[in-house]
Amino acid sequence: MNFEIILGIACFGAVLQEVPLYQTLLEKLKIDFKPFNCALCFTFWLSLPILIFTEGAVGIFNSITAAVLAELISRQLNRL
Repeated sequence: MNFEIILGIACFGAVLQEVPLYQTLLEKLKIDFKPFNCALCFTFWLSLPILIFTEGAVGIFNSITAAVLAELISRQLNRL
């Protein structure tokens, strides 16, 4: 398993949800709904093809791991 890829995708998915430019882009394109505005959903679908390509069938479970990590990171970012 490549933990660096999983953690990197999780961080990217969580932080992207906090970027105002990304939120504005979602509103302008009228795609402000799941999976695009949810850290867990977006990270899962983002990581799924990448991890399946690099790790095979185990990539499905690693995509779930990346999505849960992204949700935990997002909750910590919004904890203020």
